Amino acid sequence: MSDTYEALAVIAAAARAAYADGAHLRVRSSGIVHQVAMTRWLGGHLMPGPACMVGVSGWDPGAAHPDHGEVTCRRCLKLQDRADVDPGQLDLFDAPTPGAGPQQLPAW
Repeated sequence: MSDTYEALAVIAAAARAAYADGAHLRVRSSGIVHQVAMTRWLGGHLMPGPACMVGVSGWDPGAAHPDHGEVTCRRCLKLQDRADVDPGQLDLFDAPTPGAGPQQLPAW
């Protein structure tokens, strides 16, 4: 393995450890708290990311950080099949079929 691959593995492992206690995710100083889903990152490593798959600045590992507040992202709540979503947040897509979880699409 290359030094770069090993460095990415360390970064990804540290990110996963930060969310291991069930923490949710907040992007930078946003007021929105997201559900966490594991997504493929550089080198095929798994990184925690927003379950709704909202863009996070090119997957800068420092852009997202753990948050122990309740999930407030309307898209994430819909993925959880929750009815108590904030009516003030715009509806960006139709609710998925029951039981269907988020999916990571291939980059190419």
